Amino acid sequence: MRVAIVFASLFLTTTTVAWAEDPFEGSQRGMLSVTLELSGTNRVDLPNGVEWAAIEARRSMAVEFELVDVGNDGLPIVAAKRDGPVLSPEMDGLKGKIEACGDDQACLARTMMEFAAAGGGGANVFQQMTGQQPGRYRNFAGDRSGTCAKGTLVVKDVLTGVYIPPPEPARAYRFTRNGSRELPATDAAFTDAVCGIEMTLDTVANTISLRLPASLAVGVSLGAGAFTDERAVKLVEGDRFIAIHDQPAGGPGAWGGSAEIANAGSASHNSGQVVAPLKGRLEWHFSER
Repeated sequence: MRVAIVFASLFLTTTTVAWAEDPFEGSQRGMLSVTLELSGTNRVDLPNGVEWAAIEARRSMAVEFELVDVGNDGLPIVAAKRDGPVLSPEMDGLKGKIEACGDDQACLARTMMEFAAAGGGGANVFQQMTGQQPGRYRNFAGDRSGTCAKGTLVVKDVLTGVYIPPPEPARAYRFTRNGSRELPATDAAFTDAVCGIEMTLDTVANTISLRLPASLAVGVSLGAGAFTDERAVKLVEGDRFIAIHDQPAGGPGAWGGSAEIANAGSASHNSGQVVAPLKGRLEWHFSER
């Protein structure tokens, strides 16, 4: 990181940006349609050999997101963890000299001037050190200048088990926990979470990477026989986002596809007494306008 900091201080200049009401006015916009279907089951038997709890969870999302191109086309804002950039021999030699200088500012300045005088290996130093590839990526985020999301979130759970309500004897139960939430929402914090969606299009590899907000509260009603009192549950418990990386497009410039999601967080019952891992399928289609 020290090398990158040195490069940044020597090669970057700062500019003043005049922010309009819409900071991305004039930028390309588009719509991302997403359909997410998740399910999971689990049962936990308690140590007393009598009580147990089970959950059959189904969660779904059908949402259209309004997105805006946020720039920074040299680096992806959504990406799987990758190895660091591969340096040219000239850059690798420069890196070694900078590290040898330590905190000697005169040595650092002399090293950089010598490198520049030698032509710098024909390289853009900062781009090489950060792995930037200008023009390769298109980065999109939720368009907060308008309504960034329209659609529906759905929870459909069946909860069963046996519990002991002292001083009464053991009692079997089975009840439903259902609910839905329509978007857009008036809740500012909820809207902010939904608008946290991010997407990167790799125009060279023709792939899409997506970070989809999923830890979203959905109001629920409990069916007959319920002994819990929750009024809302998260669409997905655990991570705030479901992410996919480097998924192939349907064709050149056709940003549509689907993916199986093996680990999409979880759903729980009775304050986490039983937790079901969720898995399912995500489908998407993006079109510019």
